[in-house]
Amino acid sequence: MFEQAVRKKEDKIHWYGIRVFYNRISPFKEALDEYSIRYFIPMHTVEKQIRGQEVSVHEPLVGSLVFVQTTEERLKALQMKFAGRIASYTNPDDGKPAVIPDKQMDQFMWLCELRDVGLEYLGDDAPEYHQGDRVRVIHGVFKGLEGHIKRIRRDRRLIVTVEGVAAFATGFIPPAHLEIIS
Repeated sequence: MFEQAVRKKEDKIHWYGIRVFYNRISPFKEALDEYSIRYFIPMHTVEKQIRGQEVSVHEPLVGSLVFVQTTEERLKALQMKFAGRIASYTNPDDGKPAVIPDKQMDQFMWLCELRDVGLEYLGDDAPEYHQGDRVRVIHGVFKGLEGHIKRIRRDRRLIVTVEGVAAFATGFIPPAHLEIIS
């Protein structure tokens, strides 16, 4: 009976962050499609000059980051198949792949779907992004998001972290749109 409970726990589907080396996301994405594994690549729209014309281009926010929703067993199989080309973000305590909570991933995907909100990639999740007041946005386009408030280039911005993976900053949020949560 214990063995079945352990097996069911291991077969549970979670979100994991994957670093794809050399920005070679296409072959990895094809394999995920082939195995019907749900994934999310944070995208944003940027203005680029192409042949003298300004064009809006939809491109990855972070060229080497993919989130997958799968079991730990299937994740290990993917890591073996793409050995040396991908690596999962790991939990520093035990070295196992870091599980991203569903609520956090849902909020992050929703944030990435918003257009023209000034979303900025800050880098890997680090302790300095967890300092200061923890807040919830109660008005405006970011209503419902939670994170920490930090001043970046003189603007008060919400830092949204994907635990152990990355930190992102939203555009300016007026103080009246925030409530401190404990």
